[in-house]
Amino acid sequence: MKPYTVITIGYMLLITLLSHVPQEDLPKSDLDSIDSIDYIFHLAEYSILGFLLFRSITSDELLTFHPFYGSLLIGISFAILDEFHQSFVPGRHMSSTDVLFDSLGIVFGMFASYKIGN
Repeated sequence: MKPYTVITIGYMLLITLLSHVPQEDLPKSDLDSIDSIDYIFHLAEYSILGFLLFRSITSDELLTFHPFYGSLLIGISFAILDEFHQSFVPGRHMSSTDVLFDSLGIVFGMFASYKIGN
């Protein structure tokens, strides 16, 4: 495997690990009163994933079809599976709004990766 692929898989494992933390074990902050801060975290987290997916598919030549479609398919599928996984974690739940912000983050990260690469 090439470097971007290893980094991308490692980052996906980190997201899965962090999603497995029960709600009561999450650190509290002053920003907890703002409900939308969670969406900003989802957007940022998945922007990094979108960047890494696009970069790994482009540079490592993993797929035979366009990197945009591959990154989108893998990224959104992962976001849905991650939310599904959270539904089994105590205090956590599955949210379609989280999947929406995850998907927006993936597209943003892919766009950033494309612009940096060209």
